[in-house]
Amino acid sequence: MSTPRRSVRGAAVVAALLGAYTLGAMSVEPARTGSAEPGASPGGASPDRVLDDAVEAIAAAAEGPVSRDRLREAALMAMVRELGDPWARYYPPQEFADFTAWLAGEGKTVRPEPESGDVSVEREDDLTVIRVAVFTRGVGERVREGVAGSSAVMLDLRGNPGGLLAEAVETASAFLADGPVVTYDGNDAPPEVITVTSPGDPRVPVVVLVDQGTASAAEVVAGSLRDRDRAVLVGSPTFGKGTVQEPVRLPDGSAVELTVGRYETPDGHNLEGTGVEPDVAAEESDAEERARTVLRGLAGA
Repeated sequence: MSTPRRSVRGAAVVAALLGAYTLGAMSVEPARTGSAEPGASPGGASPDRVLDDAVEAIAAAAEGPVSRDRLREAALMAMVRELGDPWARYYPPQEFADFTAWLAGEGKTVRPEPESGDVSVEREDDLTVIRVAVFTRGVGERVREGVAGSSAVMLDLRGNPGGLLAEAVETASAFLADGPVVTYDGNDAPPEVITVTSPGDPRVPVVVLVDQGTASAAEVVAGSLRDRDRAVLVGSPTFGKGTVQEPVRLPDGSAVELTVGRYETPDGHNLEGTGVEPDVAAEESDAEERARTVLRGLAGA
């Protein structure tokens, strides 16, 4: 991080003030099914069969009809709650299929844009506005295409709930020549520094719009570009989700999503519960105008 660039960034912030969220999958072995033999003692039953035996016994003895599938789902949700992991959740088969399709860019987006799904690129005379609704597959490449040839970029991550970490890394890389983007600290592995995927444009002025709805992978992008002194952040504090979840797939097509690690920005900032503070505070109504003022300062510095 060079002193000259810090000075440029500081001047742009002063000008602005004066002017006014890896989808890998682990498989598990199918559970064995069947009932314990009559008269078998509780200690003699196979632990692998207890849940199935309980489902059958409850379904048979219940006062009214009850779905065995619903009982199994209830048991799985209770297991997830027992973990104390605020981000853990159980996905029934169809819901998990819809979720994976969404991450692959094949489903509905949170904030659809008319131009190109999860990424909208609008070119003005001296500014490119890139809005990213969610980090689904292929988003990073489309952001990189939008940056190419731009004289200044406004990257809008407001309301972005996150998505695929790899796409967030590719997006940040579009503005960096090399070096770290984020550090991933897995539960069962030493910390891994994830670096720029391929050189981007390290010179184009950048402002990133953020708000309370900017979460997870979107915070990785904002925090990375801020720590690397590549962008000025405008808006309100971000959500504060710095953990990574991964689904454990079950034989019936359902999945249990568990927290498998945390990530930190290049300066070692843990996003969980704290988020990222903007350089220039702005209300939703005037955030874009503040961002334009910052960009004018960056371009003239």
